[in-house]
Amino acid sequence: MADRSFSDVSLAALYDQLNPWGAGDDFYLDLVMSARSVLDVGCGTGRLLARAREAGHGGRLCGLDPAAAMLVQARRRAAAEWVLGDLGSARWEREFDLVVMTGHAFQALLGDDEVRTALASVRRALGDGGRFVFETRNP
Repeated sequence: MADRSFSDVSLAALYDQLNPWGAGDDFYLDLVMSARSVLDVGCGTGRLLARAREAGHGGRLCGLDPAAAMLVQARRRAAAEWVLGDLGSARWEREFDLVVMTGHAFQALLGDDEVRTALASVRRALGDGGRFVFETRNP
C-alpha cells in the first residue's frame, strides 16, 4: 500500500485544510472512543487519533502510514504511536480492539493480492472480538 500522493511535506501540510472534519469523522471518532486500543491504517496527518486523545481517550492509539511526510504532520499532534509502513510490513499480533481505515486508505490497495495481504494483517492485529471498520469513497 504505497501512498504516492503525499510524499511532499508541504503538500501533506495542506491535507487537513483540503479535507475538513465532517460527519464521517465523527462516526469514526465515536468508534475510536469506545475501543481500548486502536490501529488507524493510513492515518495520514493523525487528526483522528489526535482528536480522540484530546477527547480523553486513555488507551493505546497507533497510526500507520506509508508516507513519511504525512507522519511529519502526525507527530506534531497529541501523543500516539506513529509508525511508518503499511499492512504488508506490519507485524502486530492480537494487539488491537479496533482497526480503522478511513477516507481513501482502502482504495490504495490496488490489486487482489494487496487486499488479501492487508486483510490478513488486520486479522493478525485484532484481538478476540476486535472489529475492522473501513470505507471507500467515490474515486
